[in-house]
Amino acid sequence: MKTLFRIATIAVALGVTLGTAAHAQSAEDVFGKVEAAMRSGDAAALSANFNPTVELSIDNKGQDYSKNQAQFVIKEFLQANPVVSFSFSHRGNSGTNYYAVGNYVTARGTFDVNVLIKKFGAVYQVHQLRIEREN
Repeated sequence: MKTLFRIATIAVALGVTLGTAAHAQSAEDVFGKVEAAMRSGDAAALSANFNPTVELSIDNKGQDYSKNQAQFVIKEFLQANPVVSFSFSHRGNSGTNYYAVGNYVTARGTFDVNVLIKKFGAVYQVHQLRIEREN
């Protein structure tokens, strides 16, 4: 009976560990989700990757927003500037901070996009999003 209990305990522990690892996402996973959301102009999908407080800057007008406020602000931007194309041109990291630089192309011009992802606990989330019109 003890052996059966030990096997069951190990099986449950292993299942929980493997299940948690399967749901853990890397910074690259977050960048992929951000890129897909920007390509489709989906503010809800984009903000799903935000930290509860995110630094958002659009055309040099920036401040810290709650995740919900940031979703509203980014939705307004995406509606006013429908996407033609978006892609990251560079990704990198400095320690545990990950960043990406991309181009958001619209019919009215191109915007440089900078994304900073940090690890909060065991989760990678967007800490900063900067969108600036290209000169």
